[in-house]
Amino acid sequence: MTILIVFFSPGPRTRKPKKPATSSAAAGGGGGGGGGVGGDKGEATDGGTPEDKRPRTAFSGTQLARLKHEFNENRYLTEKRRQQLSGELGLNEAQIKIWFQNKRAKLKKSSGTKNPLALQLMAQGLYNHSTVPLTREEEEMQELQEAATAAAASKETC
Repeated sequence: MTILIVFFSPGPRTRKPKKPATSSAAAGGGGGGGGGVGGDKGEATDGGTPEDKRPRTAFSGTQLARLKHEFNENRYLTEKRRQQLSGELGLNEAQIKIWFQNKRAKLKKSSGTKNPLALQLMAQGLYNHSTVPLTREEEEMQELQEAATAAAASKETC
């Protein structure tokens, strides 16, 4: 049995073709083709060249205004609504989906509130995905929860 895997293009963005690998002796001292060693701003961290990265999608003002309006109406899109927006805005569905995901993540991060379950797991040392520093109140709550957990554990051993 043969399995055929087909990859579809993600949309209007295109990647530059990869340049053939050159030896370091041939690449030295040129006009700075990018991808060199030394922490260039666009340098890829996985050993590839900056040309391997896809360019950011530049949304027009009209597209952004419409996306923001839709987000204010509903933070989550149905597949049907995403398809409609895709046709109306001239964007592909993946771009719209990612924009909504990024907008929700940005909103969550800027709110600075922590999920109570996350706080409880942090107190037990099971969760350390903190991206926002704890407030003094949260630190005190975490200490109290740790003390309560330790007290409960000591009672179980008695």
